[in-house]
Amino acid sequence: MPRIIHIFRHGQTDWNNLRRMQGHTDIPLNEEGRKQAQSLQTFFSENPIDVIFSSDLVRAQETAHIANAHLDRPVHLLTELREVSLGVLEGMIQDDVHSQFGMDAWQKWTSIDPENLDFHFPAAESAREAIARFDSALRKICKEHVFKNAAISTHGFVMRRFLHMLRPDLTEILPTPNCVVYTVLWDEKSEKFSFLL
Repeated sequence: MPRIIHIFRHGQTDWNNLRRMQGHTDIPLNEEGRKQAQSLQTFFSENPIDVIFSSDLVRAQETAHIANAHLDRPVHLLTELREVSLGVLEGMIQDDVHSQFGMDAWQKWTSIDPENLDFHFPAAESAREAIARFDSALRKICKEHVFKNAAISTHGFVMRRFLHMLRPDLTEILPTPNCVVYTVLWDEKSEKFSFLL
């Protein structure tokens, strides 16, 4: 039987509201983000899990702990589950990124086209680097932990890039609103992930 992994994005932060680039900057949830995280309690009451793995950034940790409030499952923190490192963009308002670097650069950065996998802003991770990091973390989790159903508390950009890597046939950019959940399967025999949509 394939193992089930529910991957979800953290709740809202004040920087999300401002469209300020977060990346590895450690910003907590705001009140709305905590409410959004509570909605995950219903999802996990209907889709029980054995364990949660979370990015070590506080917004993902908080979301994981709120989602887990009634289940009380173990929560393991991994730096490898962090958001894409945004380099010089961290702390910048999105509109300022557009004006400083140009819309062409922004479109390459947010693109799901494989030809842009190696594009990055100064000191930032490329899509290829972020996907490799996240994929490696999930493989390590699957090989080193025993579970049937697990959850991953992570971030929108890295999550979207990983899921598009699994499903190159998806030509529309996957929406990743706060606390969205997507499900992947891990097949132990083939050592491959598949994305259910």
